[in-house]
Amino acid sequence: MTSGRLPAIFVSHGAPTLPFEQIPARTFLQELGREYSDLSAVLCISAHWQTREPAVGTVLHPETIHDFSGFPDELYRIQYPATGSPPLADRVAGLLQGAGLPCRTDQTRGIDHGTWVPMMLMYPDARVPVVQLSIQQHLDPATHYAVGRALAPLQDEGVLIIGSGGAVHPLGYANLREGADPDPWAIAFNDWLNRAVTTGNHDALLHFQEQAPYPARAHPYPDHFMPLLTIAGTAGPGAKGTILHQSWDLGDLGMGAFAF
Repeated sequence: MTSGRLPAIFVSHGAPTLPFEQIPARTFLQELGREYSDLSAVLCISAHWQTREPAVGTVLHPETIHDFSGFPDELYRIQYPATGSPPLADRVAGLLQGAGLPCRTDQTRGIDHGTWVPMMLMYPDARVPVVQLSIQQHLDPATHYAVGRALAPLQDEGVLIIGSGGAVHPLGYANLREGADPDPWAIAFNDWLNRAVTTGNHDALLHFQEQAPYPARAHPYPDHFMPLLTIAGTAGPGAKGTILHQSWDLGDLGMGAFAF
């Protein structure tokens, strides 16, 4: 059970097959759901929904989107029967607009695997309402950070804000393979990220492409880093984050999780 102000949490959702894999990141997400059980809703910022400007889903019964290809058939049969929360979606839009940020509501889109993979591990009975918020196509770090600043009041309203992406997400660069150890460049980026989070160096996070080691390898396309910036933004400049989980999958896929 939880009470009082909730943290904002970043998780690495890994491959869509995570619910079937016996790896530490799967166990972590299951335990995380048990730790944060007393909620009014979850707001999930997913790396897999990109729009020109922030968009929030208002569907009461969002469909389960299977936004991937080439995986086992059983994965496409998964249905996560989450309930949405139109009032929370309206609240999100109002907070962003009140902060001078654009936000539109989307009455049709369901939840993609960036949301339902962690949600089905955290809350397998789908009892917690879930609302999804997009990232923006321009992938501007400062804008995503500002979105987090605007959303911070939700933490006092029983809403668990989750950013779902990847601590190290080298798709298109690394040859991910089962049983492999992480490469030195992936470890170097991950160590840098841990230091930036735990020391509250938000300037480094915002300028990770210039300040981090091997950013073009760790995030060739930085969509999976944007939710982390939004989560850091909820806490404000200089706020120190906490490492909740550290592990690797398929070699260089960093599965780190942080709380602010």
